[in-house]
Amino acid sequence: MNNLTLLYAEDDAQSRRSYTFVLEKYFSKVYTAENGREALDIYHEKSPDMLLLDVSMPFINGLEVAKMVRKNNKEIPIIILTAHSDKEKLLEAIPLGLSQYLLKPIDRRELRDVILKFTQELKNQNILFLKKNLSWNKINSNLCYEEKLVNLTKKERKLMILLINASGNYCLQDTLIIEIWDDIVPDVSHDNKLRQLVYRLNKKINGIINSDTLLIENSYTLGYRVNLSE
Repeated sequence: MNNLTLLYAEDDAQSRRSYTFVLEKYFSKVYTAENGREALDIYHEKSPDMLLLDVSMPFINGLEVAKMVRKNNKEIPIIILTAHSDKEKLLEAIPLGLSQYLLKPIDRRELRDVILKFTQELKNQNILFLKKNLSWNKINSNLCYEEKLVNLTKKERKLMILLINASGNYCLQDTLIIEIWDDIVPDVSHDNKLRQLVYRLNKKINGIINSDTLLIENSYTLGYRVNLSE
């Protein structure tokens, strides 16, 4: 089992129940939707790692869901399921950069092989290992230790996203303050608030991994960065 999540959208209730039972063996969580509108709501709320979409769904079809997702996310694997093999459907799907196109009824062994292929690729491409089995998921912005989720506050997650995106380079203190406290106008007290935020997050992580080496380093002149040396 891994910490990857899947959004599975299928309007047929029997198929949805049957395949969800299979999919739950390969994902820590499978979110299900019975139509395209619900699928988009779940996608925006839960930020799954992979999408498995039936073409023919009420309100918004699977290809339209994929098209909307692709506007802002070019990387997430999208697998389309359809009972139609006509050329028009295939041509419509080409510009969407779909990862796989499977015809229904789905062969369970084929589905398993496809899922295993893309989950492994996701782990290889989107999991950044920091230290001592501590990893960062670039897609859903989750911090994990030994594949168990580390609970982060909203500001801790914002801090980690900013530092990870800097790829080991320093982020200026003022930049971090503006981005983390983006709902207010920061004042001089936020210098200390940032230091306390970094201190608490380092302490939390060190307690989990049983280490004295700080994950987040600071420099008086340069700011803060994630220590990626290990």
